[in-house]
Amino acid sequence: MNNREKLIDMMHEHALERRELAELVCVDRHTVDGWLAPAESSRHVEVPEMAIELLQLKLGVTVVPARSGDSAAEE
Repeated sequence: MNNREKLIDMMHEHALERRELAELVCVDRHTVDGWLAPAESSRHVEVPEMAIELLQLKLGVTVVPARSGDSAAEE
């Protein structure tokens, strides 16, 4: 799962709007729009790992690290 997919999942699970997400990770709303744009879009910007980690911390999301050799860790 890529960071864009993780971000979308967390937004759905926590019923976050783009404005709220931007406030939580201290970025402009337009930055969030770029993160959520499809990869094919000229507006697309990769979601930085730090944004995912900060959001997980602020939302209290528990992350279980993948073990080496797990297929999920290799995706």
